[in-house]
Amino acid sequence: MSVKKTNWKRIDETIRAYLGLKYHLVGVKIRKKDIQEEEKHLKPEKPLAYCHMVRIASLHGKTFLYDKTDEACPTAEFILGFREPKYSKIEYRIEPSDTKSILIAPLDQMAGDPDVIIATVTPKQMMDLTTILQAGKAELLSAWFKGEAACAEFTAKPYMEHEPNLSFLCNGARVVYSDFRDAEILFGASAHTYIHVAETMDRISKTGGALCGCRTSDIPMGIINEFEKAGLSKGTDYFFGKISGQNLRAYLNKGFQGRLKFITFHLPVKLTSAEETEEVAKKLQKTLTRPYSVNQRDYWLDLTMTATEDELAINLRDGESIKKVAQEFANKMKRYLNRIGIKA
Repeated sequence: MSVKKTNWKRIDETIRAYLGLKYHLVGVKIRKKDIQEEEKHLKPEKPLAYCHMVRIASLHGKTFLYDKTDEACPTAEFILGFREPKYSKIEYRIEPSDTKSILIAPLDQMAGDPDVIIATVTPKQMMDLTTILQAGKAELLSAWFKGEAACAEFTAKPYMEHEPNLSFLCNGARVVYSDFRDAEILFGASAHTYIHVAETMDRISKTGGALCGCRTSDIPMGIINEFEKAGLSKGTDYFFGKISGQNLRAYLNKGFQGRLKFITFHLPVKLTSAEETEEVAKKLQKTLTRPYSVNQRDYWLDLTMTATEDELAINLRDGESIKKVAQEFANKMKRYLNRIGIKA
């Protein structure tokens, strides 16, 4: 029986598009075998620190396969399992110390399954990622970090415990070896965690931002009245109307806990062919970042904006507030379409 391979390119695209990540996700494979002759072209030209290779893979899409002779950071040799520490205790390290080589590659170029996947994120992106990670969970996402030996935080700990972890990096990663920026932090987790994240993001996108549907009959009458004041009539499970000359839909979506949480504004745009729609969707995917997204549906483009009340600064019990946010969304989507020659 064949086992279906994970489409890491698809997972990379899904997560990067949802969070608006600037850099590649990076997959890491801890290998218990030596580098083979036909693999030596992937070795770095000179010794580099592990964190530096992770950064290069993230920024420039470069793949590395290296062993302990290529590791420029002495601390990383112990943490990544190349050597056994003799005189000091290291809290988090790869055990047993039998690592022979390590593969570091952009996730979308990974042929096999990585042991750990690393994302370079901003604090805002980490906030959005945490919302996805914790959806439906009662416990909080915890992190272990101490500002030194960062590879223990974003690689060794997730590898050994199969739990995600956050790293604010160390002087080696920010100054000595790798030049990570002040606003950048690293999130390391297992392949399983990233698969779960991508699947959850797909669920949100495919339902116009809804994690579970919310029929308008379940919405308080006061909110329904305010949507109607804004020019949006009540349908079965969404509101609809013409805003700024555009046929707009609005969904009130429930979170995993069953409470109203997300608001989605949806602008469907019909083009002349599926080929044109696909081409336009690809162009928009390069420019639109969360909370905006675009999906293709045959001849149709589905342009959406999904966020919480607070993120949109919208008051659902004020028709003017609803109308203002709806108009801003419709006008912004028109501008994006006009830039690529589509008259909406």
